[in-house]
Amino acid sequence: MKFHISYLFLSFALVCSPAVFAQEQRVKIDDFIIEHEGFDENEAGEITPINIKEINKKIRFFIEERYPEVVEFTRNIIWDSYKTFLSPSNIYHYHTFIAQVKVNDLERLKYVEVIYNPFVKKVRGDFEWIPEDEEFYLIDEKEEKKDNAADLIELGISNQEQKPALDNFISEHQGFLDVMEEKNLKESEIVPVNVKEINKAIRAFVKSTYGNVEYTRNIIWDSYTSFISPFDKYHHHKFVAQVKVKEVKRLKYLEIFYNPKTEKVTSDFVWIESDEEFFRLKKTDQ
Repeated sequence: MKFHISYLFLSFALVCSPAVFAQEQRVKIDDFIIEHEGFDENEAGEITPINIKEINKKIRFFIEERYPEVVEFTRNIIWDSYKTFLSPSNIYHYHTFIAQVKVNDLERLKYVEVIYNPFVKKVRGDFEWIPEDEEFYLIDEKEEKKDNAADLIELGISNQEQKPALDNFISEHQGFLDVMEEKNLKESEIVPVNVKEINKAIRAFVKSTYGNVEYTRNIIWDSYTSFISPFDKYHHHKFVAQVKVKEVKRLKYLEIFYNPKTEKVTSDFVWIESDEEFFRLKKTDQ
């Protein structure tokens, strides 16, 4: 399967996230900073989010309400990760937890994933119990959207030896606020604090990587994502480069990633001559 980039591309990440809740009020970047500052990290690198006891109570209640005919009780609740997403058109953050539950008529304990939104202080979950498999599974539509996501390991972003510290996430989010204040920008106009330097690096990357590109016309900052878990920490910016391809009249688009920790620019888009488009290829397509 090929992933096609189009004018709707900029909103793709917003639609596919399982954690975007309907919100009358908009979460603020300051909330992200407060959430990061609330983590308790010991010498062994183990992390505990703020208000963990209150969250666990909400999760137990949610599971009772969500699976009344399936789950007898919740035994353990494990914090799994915390993610932020920031773009000119959307902003959200959420924690993921794994609940160990006792299912009716089954001896072996099962695991179900739930999401906690710190802004509205609510829990939700998209996993369904499949009796014939005796397991909880994510619904097919959301699973398919996950399959279309970029491979952050191959892009040198996740699961890397060089991992950002909690202070790096705080500084990156604070950078957006500094630019907004300095230039009197709205949240819909935000850009990273060092966007000019990143744009230069992106132009150099495109020139050296894609021999069929004559020049890069525009570079659009798309979004910033941060991720923290007991096993990994990473963050990245996503950009869209508008480029002129040789012997092709219409301008084309490339998805570009920037890792603030390593200051490296990468992309997994390749040029498909028969389609005259840049695509992300899944491993099954190669």
